[in-house]
Amino acid sequence: MAARFNLESLPSWRIVAIHVILMTAAILAIAPFVYAFLTSIKPSPEILGAPLQPITPNPTIEHYITFWTEHPFDRWVLNSLILTTGAVFASLLLDSLAGFALAKGEFRGRYGIFLLVIGTFIIPPQAIMVPLFVQMGWIGWQNTYWGIMILIISAPFGVFLMRQFYLSISDSYLEAARMAGANTFQIYFKIILPMGKSALAALAIFKFIFMWGAFLWPLIIVDSGAMFPIPVGLGLFEGQYGDTPWGQVLAASLLTAAPVLVAYILAQEAFMKGIALQGGVKG
Repeated sequence: MAARFNLESLPSWRIVAIHVILMTAAILAIAPFVYAFLTSIKPSPEILGAPLQPITPNPTIEHYITFWTEHPFDRWVLNSLILTTGAVFASLLLDSLAGFALAKGEFRGRYGIFLLVIGTFIIPPQAIMVPLFVQMGWIGWQNTYWGIMILIISAPFGVFLMRQFYLSISDSYLEAARMAGANTFQIYFKIILPMGKSALAALAIFKFIFMWGAFLWPLIIVDSGAMFPIPVGLGLFEGQYGDTPWGQVLAASLLTAAPVLVAYILAQEAFMKGIALQGGVKG
């Protein structure tokens, strides 16, 4: 087992250098959000008139109010919440089941199926959007929530992540459960799922981010404004105006990013634990 990295064992100047680098990276990451927020509360004439003056003497929330009242932003939010919730729960169920089967199942061709899953990583989603669009038309899923979610739910990343985590679980737990009379589904729901909370949390965050920010596929599969998720509605909103209302665009962008930041902050510990566990698992 590899030795743990101990920061305290380093010379003091290296510790200071590490903290300076990390603080610089954090500032560079946070600065665009701070600038976007400060710009979003500027009156419209000041946004382009004084772009280098970050703090306005006359802050206002008119851009937030205007965007929310003049556009169906509440409908876009509802659509994104439905899509994200459905995609996350469906992915957690299906990916964990598939990962469990590929990690602990005993059937011929298991490794070959896993190689096929890995092979799909080299296929960009854009390459299958046209045939997938045709298939959605055949089954009547165009302009539906399921039609939008299917690309995120079927992504192979979740199967790979869960399979790698389940490999770290000792087979002795499963053997003891079978000796106690538990069947496969009882083992999955009563043993495997509770032990995989950290990996499931990491997968949930990934799927949440992927679905919440999805733009191209929803733009292709949906042609009804009532079905637009936030990224599509915001993208089409920007294209409606020759003179882009940057205050409203920034206000809408911050409102869109807020749920992702909140979700990550709330699940940060479980997310980091789930990611860390993958590093020590051998396939």
